[in-house]
Amino acid sequence: MMKKILLFLFVSILSHFIYAQQLGTENPVTDTVTVPKKTKNWKISGDHSLIVNQSSFSHWIAGGTNSFGGSARIKYSLDYKKGKNIFKNTITIGYGQVNNKNDKMRKTDDILLLESMYGRSISKNWYASIDMSFKTQMFNGYDYSAHPDYTSKDRISSFMSPGYLTLGVGFDYKPDGNFQLSLLPITSKNTFVLDRKLQKKDNYGLKHDGDCMFMELGAMVTAKYKVEIMKNVVWDNALSLFTNYLSHTERVDVNFGSVIDMKVNNHISTKLTFDLIYDHDQIERVQTRQTFGIGLSYGFKSKNK
Repeated sequence: MMKKILLFLFVSILSHFIYAQQLGTENPVTDTVTVPKKTKNWKISGDHSLIVNQSSFSHWIAGGTNSFGGSARIKYSLDYKKGKNIFKNTITIGYGQVNNKNDKMRKTDDILLLESMYGRSISKNWYASIDMSFKTQMFNGYDYSAHPDYTSKDRISSFMSPGYLTLGVGFDYKPDGNFQLSLLPITSKNTFVLDRKLQKKDNYGLKHDGDCMFMELGAMVTAKYKVEIMKNVVWDNALSLFTNYLSHTERVDVNFGSVIDMKVNNHISTKLTFDLIYDHDQIERVQTRQTFGIGLSYGFKSKNK
């Protein structure tokens, strides 16, 4: 399955490269596309990345394990602005895995994320807003240390188990294109567990065996900041904090993600990612994930004329 996904994304990215090279025979290559005037209120951008890691050893005295891994991500942004109204949408899809010799495949990335925000200007840089986000994974997850030879029955997560739907009302502050602050004093956070095997009391916050949803009402603060720290090196950060009004307000859910993108050229880049999650309803410990790799990338953005 992973090889098919990586092959599909690789062909997709490669087709963009070939198209860009064809354009380059007549005009300089740019990462922009022209949007007809009738859609000038929309700004569309996208980023594709494909990273492959491989290690091979033969009679290597120092030791080592043959391995092959890869990850692919697609992220699109569709933003609309007209008069006092703005409408921002982002979709992120990512999957990665590693195969070590004599071990079963292990996931390194798995995400499906949709984010939307509608705002109406109330003063300079401030908007009254409605924010929505939906997040889940696409495939089963396992505790590989406990079940190295896992089967489907050993899964600890799966599609929409958990799945998160968050809807908040409040205010957004957007002084420029690189920073955004959301203050949502009324926020509904809904955790779904649709896999019957995982519908157990205290699992992902469920109150009883057989429950399929856990609801929370509270406040959320989200900050996003993107900066070019030096030429061709971009640092993208997102921090989200949530507290539940109805129970244990002292427990603050934390979700932080950071990506440093170092471009070698228009089509090759090195990415360092770091993710941190603390959610007492999931696990009473801090979760972290860090990845590093180099591979193919392709980005584009609309250009209105």
